[in-house]
Amino acid sequence: MIVSRLNVDPGSEIGDEVHARNQGLLTDLKGMWSMLMDIGSVKLFYVITRIILSKLWRTLWYWNTTEDRLLAYVKKTAVEGDPASVLAAIRKYNDYEWTMALHPEKKLKTDEVVRKATPEICFEMGCYVGLSAITVASQIPPGGRLITVEYVPKIADVARELVHFAGLDQVITVITGTAEDAIKVLRSEYHVDKLDFVFVDHCKWQYLPDLKLLEKERLLRKGTIIMADDMLWPGAPDYLEYVENDPKYQTERFNCKAILLNVPVAMAISVYQGED
Repeated sequence: MIVSRLNVDPGSEIGDEVHARNQGLLTDLKGMWSMLMDIGSVKLFYVITRIILSKLWRTLWYWNTTEDRLLAYVKKTAVEGDPASVLAAIRKYNDYEWTMALHPEKKLKTDEVVRKATPEICFEMGCYVGLSAITVASQIPPGGRLITVEYVPKIADVARELVHFAGLDQVITVITGTAEDAIKVLRSEYHVDKLDFVFVDHCKWQYLPDLKLLEKERLLRKGTIIMADDMLWPGAPDYLEYVENDPKYQTERFNCKAILLNVPVAMAISVYQGED
């Protein structure tokens, strides 16, 4: 949401925040436009017909949303109480109708990182229907928990139903709202002292402001792992520059190709080196 019309002093803290958000949004939009120009007319035609028009037709025909259809498919085909079965069903549905599902190679990398780190307290910014949340929750040790945030209420409801169907109610908490608002109450309302693992996959222009807010709220400890998706496509250049150059972070990239358009994509995997 662009909020530059608010009557704020450009030199104030609020004014600086508004400017940063607007600049981030503009960067994100420019990145999306550049991406569409770079992929070429054939792939662009594929995006329009395979994703946009296909989704529009199904929505008008069935009079429901992609997320509703995905939920119904999972409940019909997956084994209740089996997270692996739920994840497999989500992936299978994605072959039929494109959704914002975590890339298979990225899922395997996430599994590897979480399994090795054995985090107890996890936080996700950008839940969508819960695929990445279920992925992470399936790998954390007994007694661990994951708090995830989804901005759209109806999609958050679908995520809760999928989490329940997967049998992970006691592990995953889905918050409806913005990551910024959730971060501010993690300690007071969700009894979080420090985070062991953070997964970032929400509005690209909010990646860096929300990471800095985690720092400000002192929710990161030395060794906290932050995995951020979509580094190259559509991209979060300010975030990537920050975590790759600030000495508080030790960062590596995980590169692969997007299945849909065969363009380079990447995750940034950062380890916080700052003070607790």
